[in-house]
Amino acid sequence: MFKRLEFILDTLGAIAVVALCLLIVGSIFSREVLGVGIPDNLILVRELMVPAILFPLSAATSRRSHVAIEVIANFFSDALNRWIAVLAALCGLVIMMTFFYASWLQVTSTWQSGAHHGGDLLIPKWISRSACAFAFFLTSLRLLQILWIDLKAAITGQPAPATL
Repeated sequence: MFKRLEFILDTLGAIAVVALCLLIVGSIFSREVLGVGIPDNLILVRELMVPAILFPLSAATSRRSHVAIEVIANFFSDALNRWIAVLAALCGLVIMMTFFYASWLQVTSTWQSGAHHGGDLLIPKWISRSACAFAFFLTSLRLLQILWIDLKAAITGQPAPATL
């Protein structure tokens, strides 16, 4: 289930990047050639950044493809590196859960207030806040799975899988 959902979010993230490119190019073209601008293009760009950046986060986590400093870790034993992976997963989970909680507070606040972005289109703020919360929640679930797998690997002394 995780893989299918992560594939969908990766695809939506890629579509958001393409939409960002088209929006920016279209905005520049329409201003320079046609003399008119795309309504709320800055708001749309800002809102499309959420799926472009956060939707692929869970898939990157499952591939363990975050930035890592292995120069120092190469001097440690395999057993110590397995416990460091457990600590890293635990720290990442705490951070992601904090992000999820903060984004959930934003979702409920904007939903209750009915807040929207100014401009011509009056885009509600809860849409991007909900997407952000969902991305953080899914990444938290993936980190919880990684924590469990890494903890089993550290206790049994077996290497953890490179991808999930």
